[in-house]
Parts: sequence; C-alpha cells; structure tokens
Amino acid sequence: MSKSIILVLASGTLGNGFAHVTAELKESEKTRIKFSGSLPPAPEIALLHDKWKMICNALKPRSHDPRIKVKSTGVTNISEDKPEAVYRNLREHMKKWLESDEFCRKIESKLRTHIGNVSECFKIFLEIDKPEIWELPWDVWAFREDYANCEIIPTSSEYGKKNQHKTTADIAQPSQGRILCIAGNSKGIDIDKDQIIIQKSLGELCDLQFLQEPTPQELHDELFDDKGWQVFFFAGHSNSDNNATNGVLYINQNPDHNSIKVEDLKSGLKRAINKGLQLLIFNSCSSLGIATDIVAEGLDLPSIIVMRAPLPDVVAQDFVKSLFTYLAAGELLFLAVRKAKNDLQKWDSQFPGASGIPMLCQHPTFEEFVLPQPEADRPVVPTTDPVTANRPPSYPQFTISTKFMQRTSISLAGLAIGYPLIGQNLASAINTFGMENHRSNQFLIAKASYNLAVLINPTNGEPYYNLSELCKDLSDRKCERESMQSAVWLGIPEAHAQISKSFLRENKPEDALKAIALCFQNAKQDGVKSACFKNRGWVRLNQKRYDSAEPDLRQAISLSNKTPEAHCLLAQVLEAKGKPQEALTHWEETLKSANSRIPAQDECIQMAKERLPKTGKTK
Repeated sequence: MSKSIILVLASGTLGNGFAHVTAELKESEKTRIKFSGSLPPAPEIALLHDKWKMICNALKPRSHDPRIKVKSTGVTNISEDKPEAVYRNLREHMKKWLESDEFCRKIESKLRTHIGNVSECFKIFLEIDKPEIWELPWDVWAFREDYANCEIIPTSSEYGKKNQHKTTADIAQPSQGRILCIAGNSKGIDIDKDQIIIQKSLGELCDLQFLQEPTPQELHDELFDDKGWQVFFFAGHSNSDNNATNGVLYINQNPDHNSIKVEDLKSGLKRAINKGLQLLIFNSCSSLGIATDIVAEGLDLPSIIVMRAPLPDVVAQDFVKSLFTYLAAGELLFLAVRKAKNDLQKWDSQFPGASGIPMLCQHPTFEEFVLPQPEADRPVVPTTDPVTANRPPSYPQFTISTKFMQRTSISLAGLAIGYPLIGQNLASAINTFGMENHRSNQFLIAKASYNLAVLINPTNGEPYYNLSELCKDLSDRKCERESMQSAVWLGIPEAHAQISKSFLRENKPEDALKAIALCFQNAKQDGVKSACFKNRGWVRLNQKRYDSAEPDLRQAISLSNKTPEAHCLLAQVLEAKGKPQEALTHWEETLKSANSRIPAQDECIQMAKERLPKTGKTK
C-alpha cells in the first residue's frame, strides 16, 4: 500500500517562523491521519545558507569548475578557508530547528508512531511556495536519515491530477524510452562525459537523441518532435537569481542567441508534455530557478531534477552515473534520486554538502515514473550495476551474439513448425535446461533458454512463468509482469497467484480479486490454493474486512506448512481484532520460516522483530 507524507509550511519566513505546519499521512491517496505543529524563527539559517552557496562557487579549483556563474549576494565575512565549518554550522542549525518541540513532538514523533517500520517506502512532499525554503538542506532531518527508503520532494501548493499519457489501451506511447539530451555551453567543464555515461547506462534501453550546442530554434524544433520525449536532459551552464527564480540555460557559445529562458521554452515544453514528457533533468548548477519558472508558467510537468546550489563538474557527472544506473535497473524515480545522492556522500569531505545539492521536484499526484526495462528478446550482456554487483561470481563472462541467437531461433522455430511434436519436446528440453542454469545462478544462459523455448513453442506457459521468476530476480519489472501475464493467458495456475500478488503491491484490489478468482478455478495443488487464499486474505486485510480475512489466512496456513507471509498477515488481522496475545504465535511462526532475501518476507521479519525483539533467527 503506497504511503506519502504532505508536509505543508503555511505562511511564514525563516525570520518570523512558521506558525502553522501540518503533516498529512496518506495511503493510496487517501488521508490516514493529519496533525499540526509549528517551526520557530531561525534567521541564522538563511545567513549560513547564503555563505555556504557562496563558498560552493568560490572555492572550486580550476579543474573542478562548477556548471554555473552565480551572482553575488552581497554577503561578506565568509570563512573561505574553512568551508566545512560553515556547512557544519548550517547543518547543526538546521537540525536544531527541526528538533524544536512544537515540530518534533507534534509532528515528527507522531509520524514515527504511524510509520513504525524504518524500511517503509514513501515520499515526503515539502509543500511551500517559497523556493528559498526548498533550497535549505532538508536532508539533515533526522526523520529522513532514519528512514532509508524515503525522499523529501519540494512541491508547490497548487496542483491537479496529471494525465501522463503513458499508454493508450495498454499500448505504450511513442515517447516512452525516448530521451532528448541537450549539451549546452560547456566552457570550462566536461559535459562529454555526461553523454558517455548516458550512452553506457541507457543505450540498450532507450532511444537517445543528442543535440550539441543547439540554437534556440533547433531546441524548439526538437521539443515539437511528433513522437515526443519521455525525458529531457540538459547539461551545461545555467544561472538563477539569488531567490531561485528567472532561470537561464546557456545552450551554446555563439555571440548571440546563446541562452534561453523557460518562458521562451513554454510552447515547446507544453507540446512535449502533451506528447508524454514525464521528467526534466537539469544537470547544471543552481538550476532551481528553472523549476520555479516552470511552475510559474503553469506547465503541468510531473517531475524535475535540479541543483539547489553550485556543483563541481566531477560531482555532477557522478550523480548522472548513479541516477541512470538505478533508473536503468528499474528503480522508482524518488528512490533512484535518494540512492544517487547517497552515493555522492563520498564527496562531502572535499565539497561540503555536495550530496544534498541534487533535488527532485514533483507533485503529490504524480504517478510513478519508470524507464522501459529490457525486452525479453534483447541480447543479455554482463552488467556491473548495483542490482547485480553482489550476485555470486557465477556469471559467464561473455556476450550472447544477437545475430547468432536470431539465426538459431529462426532455424529451430522453422523445425518446430514443420514438426510440431519435435518442437514441443525440444522446447520442453530447452526450458528444463534453463531451469537448471537458473538454479545454479547462470542467469544469462537461463534467460536465453527461456526465450528460445517460448519462441519454439509459444503455446506452453511454463517458460513464460520461469522467465518471469528470473526477471524478478534481475529486478526487471516490465519483463516480470509481461511474462507472468503470458503465463496467465496460457493457463498456468501458479501464474494467477503470482500476478494477483503483483496487483496487490500496486494497490489494485479489483484486478487482484479477478486474478484470485481465476486462481481458485485453475488451482489443483495445495501450495497454489494456499497462495490464492493468502492473497484474498491480504486484499480483505487492506479493506479492513478482518472477519473475512481471518478464515482465508487460516485456510492458507492449513494448506501449506511454510507460509510466512500468511502468518504475518494473520498476525496483523488478529492485532486489529484486539487479540495481540494470539497474534504473537503467528509472529513467531513468521520468524521461523521467513527468508530475509525476499523483500515481502523481510518486511514481515522486521515487523515480527518489533513485537518479538529477542525471538528467533532468520535466514
């Protein structure tokens, strides 16, 4: 069930404080609870923040030119010889401000009570129409630090429901996977590395278009492209006023027509948004003014990544590398930004505060952005991204030739058409071969085998099911869903149970119940029936129909002796029904059989440990 927090700072300033601060906890876009507090005056934070921004720009050696020229703020008496002391002082004042009693006791402590699991995944929307507040180092908030799967996202106070034009009748729009990469004025910085990083990270997944130092008209023409773009990426110099407004992009080094403002881009951006543009990335320092201007122009864009202060070139490149690595692995956008910022912490000792400079701006009504994942028939190549880096060193160190696979597949498919019985037996043998390699962590061979078995005998659902399980191991969500859907259509009972679970995670109870009904119709094995009952109990728990959920979950447990998720769900049902002592038995059973390597079960383990702090060991 998706969670989010809307943190609203009503009228106020750092000088006068914010007398009315509200926090609204939402689940699946419905308000669960809302409470209020306040924040005291903190004028010293504004002064320290101005000093830090000046230092960010002034103290970079020539080899690390920032991607910006910043106008002077008039701030004097800056300890340029001790930038780490300035930032440390800023952090301490910011932390102290957020630890004030009226905020910590009335808002933060209540949030912690209602989100007890520190592994919970959620967004924190900072709603205020003051860019200077967005610029502050909110990352130092202890609540954010303790919850590793959340991110603070600035947003304006006015927004509506955004239609993202992702699909029409479940058919992907032409813009999906298309990325327009603009290389602007690069004087003194190396943005060629940005292009290399993007090509390496996304070249196999996306349609990349690179535009080098365009004129305003050339940029305008690309934004009006008929197919549209999913992502707009800009690297180069940019600028903003001191109050984070009036952003300017320097798009080329010509004597004239070398820059462009958001107001000049309005018609092109509006057209691109209508064609499916979902994300703008400005890898150019102090580009927060761009985001502010986009909001001011009334452009209904769901997500923007900008920089809240000057950023050294080498750090900007590192951020791009991490961000696109996580997005290519199928990570949700806000988590990809959080993790990419975490990766930048290695630079904080050299450039104080660097890890907190990238910022995601987004409306709370935004439906999550995800890049297209590898198609099932793409050649599989070894990877070193974070998703696969820690897997056992059993990956074969070779690339499967696309042409070889095509020739082999065509030959075997032709044989299968001419001799159906041979085709069925051959596909079954190749599927078995894939399963053997899957079990031994030879993922490349396993994936190629499943794809080949599907091609030879497309009416057999087993390779589709196995391929979906493999794609789940590889965190390839699109492949996982599409393959499991094919297995459902071909009548694999286990697939109905798995896809209903997928619908549950996406908070689509009606779709889940339809899949569960089909699961009951087709299930013959007790293990599959158990999964069907467990998933229906899960739906009813989410609907707070505890009396209906309990018998389903007990039936699931009776059909299978190893169902940690069913025990976990039943324990929650019993607690909701005021039976905490009876629930303890099922928390104990959860710990006995749950596997921490499975995300859903790991969450159950954490919940059980909170109730049974000294009980059990996990795998």
